[in-house]
Amino acid sequence: MKNVQKCFIFIVLLAIVGMVSGCTSTPEKTRVTVGDYQPPEWVNKGSGAFEDGSGEKVFYGVGSADGIRSISLRRSTADDRALANLATQIEATVKRLSKDFQEITGRSTAAGKDSTERENVAQAFKVLVNQTLSGSKIIDHWEHPAKNVLYSLARIELKIMEKKIDSHNELSDESRDVIKKKAEKLHEEMRKEGL
Repeated sequence: MKNVQKCFIFIVLLAIVGMVSGCTSTPEKTRVTVGDYQPPEWVNKGSGAFEDGSGEKVFYGVGSADGIRSISLRRSTADDRALANLATQIEATVKRLSKDFQEITGRSTAAGKDSTERENVAQAFKVLVNQTLSGSKIIDHWEHPAKNVLYSLARIELKIMEKKIDSHNELSDESRDVIKKKAEKLHEEMRKEGL
């Protein structure tokens, strides 16, 4: 009987030691962030109006795709999102340009000038968004090594937008010059605001 008691006490002590050692906590894994893997600068900077290393005025759009197993589908999704982000910026830029130009030409038409120019400009702005996006391109990708996330970078130069403005023959030279100057000024404002 003493052997049974000793065996029982040994089993109870063994169970207690097992429970105590099982309760020791392991340090919680810290959250992995993009910055832990030193991504390219554009991943953290995001979208907006910038001057690149050569002083070229550009717009960048950043897109990402996660949770997609297919590599090609993940890449095309990230690319599409980067282009969509760029399109949103261009559209906002064109709306601001359009508003500024309407204010200028509104004063001119009030002074008796023909409103046909205003109509031509409005139409040119509508076409400009779609045409400009055709001049944009995906220039870089980065995949997060610890996650299933791919980032894409889209780019369009301001000078491409200006060339698209020049291609609208229905606009007067004066209107084209005013729009291009406004576009330059707007890019500078957006760059300073970090947009």
